[in-house]
Amino acid sequence: MSAETWSAESFRELTDGLDPAVVAAGPPPVPKLDGPWRVRVADPDAGDGKVVADWMALPHVDLFWEQNWPVERWDAVLRRQLAGACTLPLIAARDGADLAYLEVYRTPRDVVGRYYPAEPYDLGVHIAVGPLEATDRGLGRELMAALVDGLFAADPRCPRVVADPDARHAMACRMFAAAGFEPLVEVDLGHKCAALMSHPRPALRA
Repeated sequence: MSAETWSAESFRELTDGLDPAVVAAGPPPVPKLDGPWRVRVADPDAGDGKVVADWMALPHVDLFWEQNWPVERWDAVLRRQLAGACTLPLIAARDGADLAYLEVYRTPRDVVGRYYPAEPYDLGVHIAVGPLEATDRGLGRELMAALVDGLFAADPRCPRVVADPDARHAMACRMFAAAGFEPLVEVDLGHKCAALMSHPRPALRA
């Protein structure tokens, strides 16, 4: 695919008519993680576009992400995300080994925010576990639990973290549930039917 036939723009990000409070919330924070997990901001200049592109080409990732794009496109996507205030791309590693691509985003700036009562500081997460051998071992659940704690620590004003796995992706839905996410509603986002799930800050749980 040539550079002329694709765009780095997001079809999910909302840019018009944002509430001033949403704008004031600013971009997502880098989560504060302890233990075996570490995250770094995905850097296209350090080769992370290739890391993500290689993972997205794997059948188990492509099945639900459908973003099997060339490295050049992923480099452009990462740069656009890093220059904006909606989405922060991250690479997660466990014990020094890269295992997952993460996107942390402000849900009021995303189409997801149209389908539940989003608050300005709400955060959303996407996860793609890359190496096939790292799947179905409980690592996604472990990472997501650590990530949620890390996001709440990094942004004390965030009341909840939201996930929007494909409703067909039973493994992902189970993973989020095991990490403490609660079901909200199934919605048609256009590119997929999503099972919206929410992890409230512990003090806010009923």
